[in-house]
Amino acid sequence: MPIQSRNTTPLSLIASNTEMKIVCAPDSFKESILAPQAAEAMARGVELAGATADRCPIADGGEGTMNVLLGARGGRRLHVRTIDPIGRTIEAEIGFLESPRLAIIEMAAASGLGLLKLDERRPLETTSFGTGQLIAIASREVDHVLLAAGGTATVDGGCGILQALGARCLDSIGQPIEDPINGGTLTRLASIELPLGYPTIDIAADVVVPLLGQHGAAHMFGPQKGADEQTVEQLEANLLHLADILDPDGTKRQIQGGGAAGGAGFGLHAALDARIQSGIEYVLEAVRFNERIQDADMLIVGEGCMDTQTLLGKACGVTANHAARHGINSFAICGKLGNGWQAALAENGGPFQKILSLTDQFGEDRALHETAECLQEAAKFLITAGQSQL
Repeated sequence: MPIQSRNTTPLSLIASNTEMKIVCAPDSFKESILAPQAAEAMARGVELAGATADRCPIADGGEGTMNVLLGARGGRRLHVRTIDPIGRTIEAEIGFLESPRLAIIEMAAASGLGLLKLDERRPLETTSFGTGQLIAIASREVDHVLLAAGGTATVDGGCGILQALGARCLDSIGQPIEDPINGGTLTRLASIELPLGYPTIDIAADVVVPLLGQHGAAHMFGPQKGADEQTVEQLEANLLHLADILDPDGTKRQIQGGGAAGGAGFGLHAALDARIQSGIEYVLEAVRFNERIQDADMLIVGEGCMDTQTLLGKACGVTANHAARHGINSFAICGKLGNGWQAALAENGGPFQKILSLTDQFGEDRALHETAECLQEAAKFLITAGQSQL
């Protein structure tokens, strides 16, 4: 079946030229393929079409961020025990870099949505405590932690993390709450006594959204974590309660990125003065993306789902914007299309000349289980299409 794209703009933007350099910079495709393997598959397709490929896997603070950074800068991994979002003992990894000397922790490793079955995704019952345990372990070796904050199952405002680091979460009569705080028990909080010692924490946020409101942690991301409409409203109210405790004057709750990781961005910023930064910007600097794109003819990015979040600080959208500043056109291959994907097309003001959906082209089963082969074929097509139309 011939590959079809999501518009009919001529591909005259892509010249058939064996001297072409194509930068292949995908994020991971959740539940299908990691970013390094996705970049390799795209690159094989590019090279089969006779062009030169630069393999440049990326991440935005979500799953795979540690792998990309360790691959770019070298480092080591430490396997430790912690708990998952509902309290089960699991093993997770911590990454360590020597230059700069810091630990890399992915919230998804201990508090991730992927650790739960569909019927376990209940954000009123999930906690980020396991992530806090990882930070506490890492702080025995380093004073600086980079927390990749994407892909979580939690909406607890980071209170689980604070507890694991030694904070005392007190109820209305001044008694400590012993069980790990979760999204549903935030209302039991009356005050928080902060720990005496903790590492410097930088948060690599995968989305630039505030804590509260229609574009905040509960409303924007609660449904994908298992929340129905009533639960979303309850989570919103609980986060507001937390904000009133940690940010009584209202100066910190509006920070962009505060809604990342179920509000952990806000909680750690307000309580521990953690710095929130764009996860993808951090990664692009680490992999020297702006140097690598300068002499490129084209950028191909990829992610599991293209939707409204793609343009909210996610990897593919930001990477394409960087390429545009160098006059490089960007093309996207995604696993599937979600609500609002059309806004990402150049004709609608977005950064992509074309978007290919693997599900549309190859069917859902192949897109999920033969992702590498599909990516290879799609990337080859983008190059060999030449002067024709998609």
